[in-house]
Amino acid sequence: MPLRRHPVQRAVAAVLIAGGLVLLGLSHVRYGLAAQSGSVMLSILPLLFAGLLLGRRGLWATAAAYLAILLLGAWADLQRQAANADEWREIVSHLLQPVLANAIVALILDRLILKSDIAARRNRELTLICRHLELEIRDKEDSQAQLLQSQRIDALGKLASNVAHDFNNLLGVVLGFAQRGLGHRGIDDETRHCLQRIEAATRRGRGLTSKLLTLARNDAALRETFDANEVLDDLQPMLHSIAGPGAETRATLCGDAAWIRMDRAEFEAAVLNLAKNAVDAMPGGGRLTLATEIEGEAVRLRLEDTGHGMSAQTRARIFEPFFTTKPRERGSGIGLAMVHRVVTEAGGTIDCDSAPGAGARFVLQLPRQPASSGTTVAAA
Repeated sequence: MPLRRHPVQRAVAAVLIAGGLVLLGLSHVRYGLAAQSGSVMLSILPLLFAGLLLGRRGLWATAAAYLAILLLGAWADLQRQAANADEWREIVSHLLQPVLANAIVALILDRLILKSDIAARRNRELTLICRHLELEIRDKEDSQAQLLQSQRIDALGKLASNVAHDFNNLLGVVLGFAQRGLGHRGIDDETRHCLQRIEAATRRGRGLTSKLLTLARNDAALRETFDANEVLDDLQPMLHSIAGPGAETRATLCGDAAWIRMDRAEFEAAVLNLAKNAVDAMPGGGRLTLATEIEGEAVRLRLEDTGHGMSAQTRARIFEPFFTTKPRERGSGIGLAMVHRVVTEAGGTIDCDSAPGAGARFVLQLPRQPASSGTTVAAA
């Protein structure tokens, strides 16, 4: 097999070999074939270099050029000597030896190059097969990992169903006492306001637990068209409660109605989950900012915090199920995976921009819908 070289290097080698053949030809024309009989090995060198540097085509082209040079040498001898029978036999004798040597060397080099090319081709094929096997192994490993995650999610759904059922009963008790307190006469306005907030939060909690039951039963999501600004405005008290006294919350909602279509309870759960993660990233306090804007046919929801931020490695895996950097008692690794699923199923996207010490910014982009007609549709 010829050496792998740059095209410029191959061109230089071809020029040098051609130059050597020209010099050899001039020598044969000048001195004749008989004078070159002692330099057979020297004449074979162009064949060796051509086979090594230029391959089979270069080899046979050099062999043909050398044969032409031998014929020129024989012609030069004929021009110098009388054309009798003895002289013809001597010229033919001088011609046969280098011709046979040239043919034998060319054939040997051709077979060696051919076998080398076959071996190189098989080596490339084996390399491709190995790469293909590596890709198949990697795909099978990914499929196995996805299967394990699916099994874990299925088990989690069944566990969530049992927990949600019992927790729903507890929320029913809380709701009952809140409504009972609101029924008392003579309570002051502050107490009434707190009880109303408890009642509203409890109802939302029951809605979320019902979603856990839906997840376990694999029921269809209840999608509707609603104004995201209106829902976010209703969530403000809960966001203030999640942030606590140590974190400041700001909301900048656009003036136009931001109509989107998805499950309202899932949208609320996604926003609350992002807010909870933002607060957890600011243990020493900070600022939580929520903003909406309309860009063409999209509604953008931006949620920023001034927390400790994330590294690039962590940011690349935050939407993976069961991946978390929190302690076991504080995080399960399914919150952001749920947010990603909810947003993508609604036809939207979610992006995260973060760096260590620079906080985090989550941007949800959802398709903008026409004004709601007040209908609710169950979607798979």
